[in-house]
Amino acid sequence: MARKSINDMTPVDKNLKAKRDLLRGVSLFATLKGRELGVVAANSEFYSYRKGDVIFSEGRFGDGLYVIRDGEVLITKQRPDNETMTIAQFIAGESFGEMDLLENREMTATARAETDATILVFPARGIRFQDLLSRHPEISARILHELLAFTAGRIRSTNRIISEKSPWVRDLKEQLYRDKLTGLYNRTYLDEEFPRQLPDYGSQSAIIMIKPDNFKSINDRCGHEAGDKALRLIAFSIRSQIRDADVAVRYRGDEFAVILPGTGAEGAARVADQMRLLISRLNFDHITGGPGFSVTVSVGVAAYPLHAPDAKRLVGLCFNRMFGARDSGGDRIVMEGE
Repeated sequence: MARKSINDMTPVDKNLKAKRDLLRGVSLFATLKGRELGVVAANSEFYSYRKGDVIFSEGRFGDGLYVIRDGEVLITKQRPDNETMTIAQFIAGESFGEMDLLENREMTATARAETDATILVFPARGIRFQDLLSRHPEISARILHELLAFTAGRIRSTNRIISEKSPWVRDLKEQLYRDKLTGLYNRTYLDEEFPRQLPDYGSQSAIIMIKPDNFKSINDRCGHEAGDKALRLIAFSIRSQIRDADVAVRYRGDEFAVILPGTGAEGAARVADQMRLLISRLNFDHITGGPGFSVTVSVGVAAYPLHAPDAKRLVGLCFNRMFGARDSGGDRIVMEGE
C-alpha cells in the first residue's frame, strides 16, 4: 500500500503523524517500532495552554508524560517562606514528568506555561497508564525498561550536576535557609541542616535561645514597621558578637538562636550572658522616637551531648529553658542546675 503524501492526509491522519513525530524524539519511546509508537500516539493528546496557565500543581498525583511541541514551561516549587523558587525550564522538543509517570506519586513541584504553549500529554486525560500497560503487554515491557533506564540516567545526571555545581547548590541553600527580614538563618535551617551538621561539630557543642521580654511594647506603641527595625537591630547585634564558626538564627517571630560549635555548657553560659547584657544596652531611640526604652531578654542554654543526645531534643530543651527564664520574670538565663 502506497504511503500517503501529506497533502492526501485527513486532519486525523495529520494529527496522528504530528504526535508520532514528536514522540520519536523522546528517549522513553526511542526503541518502539512503528505500530507500537502508533499505540502511544493514539493514546496521547495535544493540549493548548495560555501564558501563565498551570499544567499541574504541587500535591497532584503525577499521571502523565509531557512533550512540548511549541512554547516554554517553567517548573517551580514553593519555599517554606512562601517564595517561589524556579527549578527548571523546558522548551519545544523537550519532555518532563517521566519520573512521576510510573509511580503515580504526588507531584512536588508546579508546572506553568511560561509562554503560550502546545503540549502532547501521554496518556491523554481520562486514560490510565497502568490500564494501557495491561491492554498492550507487547509494548509494556519495552516502555518500562526505557522508563527505568531514563530514571537511572536522570539520577546519575543529577548527581553529576550536584557534584560539578556545588557552589550553585550552596547558593540555593542560602536562599532556602535565609530569613529575609534579618539576614540570619531561619527555622528551616535549624530543623533541617543543624541535625546533619551537629555530629561534625566535634565532641561538644551548644545552643542558646533568646526571646525579648518586652518586644510587644514596640509593636503596640510604634507599629510593626518599628518592630521590624528593632528585630533587625537585635539580629545585627547578635551576629556582630559571635565567631565566624557560630550560626545565628531567627527562630520565629522575635525569638533568636545561636549555635556554638565546639563550645561546652560553661562557654555557652558566658556567651548567653554577653548577649543578655548586649541587648539590654541597645539604643532604640531612633526607632521608638524617644529615649527611655530598653529591651531585656530571657535566654535558654543547652549543651550537646551533656543535656541532649541529638539536635531535635537539644533545640526543644533550649526552647523550654528560654520560656522558663521568661516565666521566672525575664532578664535571666536558665540552664541545667539553675
